[in-house]
Amino acid sequence: MTIPKGLKIRHKLFAVFVLSNILLIVSMWQVFQWSFDKGFVSYATERDRDFLEQMANRTANLYIYYDDWYFLVQESRMEKEWHQAKLENLRDLIPPPSTPNLDLIYPSQYYRQRFLLFDNQHESIIGKVPFANAETHAVTVNKKIVGYVGLRSIRELVQDQTLRFVRQQGEAFLLISAFMLAIAALLTWPLAQWLSRPLCSMQRATKKLAAGEYETRIAVKGSDELADLSCNFNNLASTLEHTREARKRWVADTAHELRTPVAILRGEIEAMQDGIIKVSPESLSSLQQETLHLARLIDDLNQLSMHDTGSLNYNMEDVIINDILEQAVKSMSLPFKEAGLELTFEYSQQKPIKTMGDSDRLYQLFSNLMNNSLKYTNAPGKLSVTISVKNKRIVIRFEDSAPGVSEDDKNRIFEQFYRVENSRNRATGGRGLGLTICSSIVDGHQGTIGAYHSPDGGLGIKIEFPLN
Repeated sequence: MTIPKGLKIRHKLFAVFVLSNILLIVSMWQVFQWSFDKGFVSYATERDRDFLEQMANRTANLYIYYDDWYFLVQESRMEKEWHQAKLENLRDLIPPPSTPNLDLIYPSQYYRQRFLLFDNQHESIIGKVPFANAETHAVTVNKKIVGYVGLRSIRELVQDQTLRFVRQQGEAFLLISAFMLAIAALLTWPLAQWLSRPLCSMQRATKKLAAGEYETRIAVKGSDELADLSCNFNNLASTLEHTREARKRWVADTAHELRTPVAILRGEIEAMQDGIIKVSPESLSSLQQETLHLARLIDDLNQLSMHDTGSLNYNMEDVIINDILEQAVKSMSLPFKEAGLELTFEYSQQKPIKTMGDSDRLYQLFSNLMNNSLKYTNAPGKLSVTISVKNKRIVIRFEDSAPGVSEDDKNRIFEQFYRVENSRNRATGGRGLGLTICSSIVDGHQGTIGAYHSPDGGLGIKIEFPLN
């Protein structure tokens, strides 16, 4: 069945309900016809078989008395002639003939019209129905079959009455079905509208969402699949809204971060052009530092954009992560010592800890985290690095000493360009992208990263990687 185009979903639901009801009614009618016909014929046949046995016994007793079938043939002929005369003379009251033997065999007029008689060779004596097409019963005298009594098929005699009755029942059934179908249609239309209402609301909301109205939300009612779909739509709208705001912040923050070094470069170059600042190794060194700062910022932005677009490649292989961490700690020992900070590394297990990872990215991750502590930890201070395995997870902790961060800052330090507005944000601070890059690397290794308050009064960073 092809549903016409342009129909709304409530029209389609209504059509499906109505057509389903029509199909159900037609199926029920066919089953009713088949069941009635089969049941009626089976009942009549069983009743005929029981009566045939009685007829055969009565006929056998008469055969013993007359010793032939002439008595039945004669009475049957007389009855037939009477019926013919009655049809030809409708206005005359012709009394029926005396048929005592037929009356004894089958007193019911219903069976009289169907009576058949065959000899012992299956030849017809009364009636013109072939032996094979009749329901028969043997007439036995002294254990010898002298003939067969039979009944004409129930269908031949009562076909008209039966069909009339079935037709009447069918008409009544169809009238009842039409009435029920009308009631079903009246109930189905509001039901179709009720079912389609959430979808219509979702359609309107989707159009608004496509037009950029990300604050659009759908009222969630119930707990069925449509309610789940509404919840998912609201989550999608919320995600898109947050993404839009994040993109705006990203563009604004990126412009701000790029504006500062560019402004410095422009100012110093213009000062040199105007002769305010002399071109010297010192002034050129300053320009070079700003250029390096700008290059590092662009490189960090490039790494983050590659991670967001999925184009940042990771050369995943089996690595011993405790060895990579230990190498990173050793490479940072001298800078920490010169800054007056103590750097310790604790690894309690004797066996190497293996996992799948990119050794270069992991080394960059650990170096960035230690550089973060190196820049923001007051001297004298310390940084403790530990690695362990718990519940089939690799747990790495970086815990430094004061100064610490507030609860709100702790939850936002992994955001792009976010800097803590306290003593941890000194002039020696970075570009606000280091921890964001760390978060991206951890995410690329299917790990998790989070911040907490260090027991030593500073910032604690906890990283978890899947083992193996």
